[in-house]
Amino acid sequence: MNILTVVRIDEDNQNASLSLMDQLLWRRHYTSIIVFFEGNEGEEDDNEEEPLINLFHDCWQNGYLSVLLVWHNITYTYTPYPKITVIRLENYMAFEKIQNLRPLNFNGFEISTAFIEYPPRCFSFHSRHGQLIRSGYYYKIVENFVRQYNGSLRPEFVDAWGFKFDDDSIRDLVNNRGFSFIPTHLTASENYESSYFIHFGKCYLIVPAAKEINQNLYLLVSFDMGMWLMMALILIILAAIITVINVLHYHRRLIVESIFKALQIVIFISGQVFQDKTLFTYMLQLLFLCIGLFLTNCYTGNLSSMYTSRIYEADLNTLEDVGRTKLGIHIYSLDYKMYTALENLPAIIYKRFFLGNNTVFNVNRKNLKMVSIYNGLDDTVDLLLYQQLYLKRPLARYIPEPLYTLPMFVTMPHRLAFVKHFDHYICYLADSGILKKFKADSKWDGIMGQTIRFLQDAPPNRAMSLLYLQYAFVMLFFGLLLGFVTFVCEIRKARRERSQISNENGKNN
Repeated sequence: MNILTVVRIDEDNQNASLSLMDQLLWRRHYTSIIVFFEGNEGEEDDNEEEPLINLFHDCWQNGYLSVLLVWHNITYTYTPYPKITVIRLENYMAFEKIQNLRPLNFNGFEISTAFIEYPPRCFSFHSRHGQLIRSGYYYKIVENFVRQYNGSLRPEFVDAWGFKFDDDSIRDLVNNRGFSFIPTHLTASENYESSYFIHFGKCYLIVPAAKEINQNLYLLVSFDMGMWLMMALILIILAAIITVINVLHYHRRLIVESIFKALQIVIFISGQVFQDKTLFTYMLQLLFLCIGLFLTNCYTGNLSSMYTSRIYEADLNTLEDVGRTKLGIHIYSLDYKMYTALENLPAIIYKRFFLGNNTVFNVNRKNLKMVSIYNGLDDTVDLLLYQQLYLKRPLARYIPEPLYTLPMFVTMPHRLAFVKHFDHYICYLADSGILKKFKADSKWDGIMGQTIRFLQDAPPNRAMSLLYLQYAFVMLFFGLLLGFVTFVCEIRKARRERSQISNENGKNN
């Protein structure tokens, strides 16, 4: 926004004029200002710069950096780094040239920043040589900005766990502690300034990864429902073919025997289906051999590959899928009211919210101990899930459907003179890909500083147990039971036929 402000100030109304300027140029302090200054008459020549220094000091306090001052028909400007220095100019064009060509240079000026331990945005650790290393992508943004413009950064530790994150405490932290930057995420407010967005943050739920199916189900899931129906249809067709051939050629109606022979063909148990050896029966035997060989190899191939790669239950991909589990959603105590006030969430999410011990929340979420479901912004979620980089199968994942979204930015106090330079710098980081590098480095620094650790797979147990064959024994039991019932039915049928034959012989005699 191009704004030019022209103001007349004398030493008597200096404070009132600056107060009025502060109201008119609220959040526009980075624009150009021309000041016609009238000092008191009769000042000594050796102290002629003192009122200018005082005025420029007040301008610096209000964040006015682009100031052209006219006094006694002479133009002046100033530079605040490393201390306020008055610069005499020839004319207005010289001022424009300085503003356009002079880069921001802190000249070693010390800039104070808060240091709030909250990985991966801002955290510290000691190297193996005992050197204190500060990291975090929020902190790296501020640190590299100050270094690029030849400044000196002075971080001051602020205890995040002992700090009350209410409006009054945050306002005091930003505006009254002398910090130029707060390198962590704070809620947007009119009480302080926000930089350009670093990225658009999303809040996700961290949920357990899908578990392996029960071992006794592998015998059933080797074929899907369509394949099992096809096998049943083949079994019925084969039994019907064998029954028809027995009736037409051998004049025997053995339905149960035909079913068992069809089952032998399907499971590839060798046996002679027909007694006579003709070309027709040979072709049927060859057909039955191909069918049994194909179905058996297909089943055993699928079963062996599933034993090797393992089959897992379906993942939780939407918020409604939380209802498939019995886990509650553990919420940090300071965030509970905010989460319960969220709108347009599934009803099951509100029912699963619960408050618990904050220490247990932090420890379990950090170690991915999924006794509950946890929440977190995307940068925190990425850091925690980075621990699973070398796991064959992850322990946890996040539901890609966010609970809410919000802009992520660096917080600064009002009237910060270089706020526009910092905004342009963030845009440069995002466009050049350096911001992604900062985020990747913060995750690796979290490993180096033992904020997180790489998780290891448990020793695999690939031994076959009776659990894998549980349903095989069940099928064997039902097969034996079916065979026993069939045997009893055939005995009763044979006795009935024998009694009928004996009765007919008795009548004939």
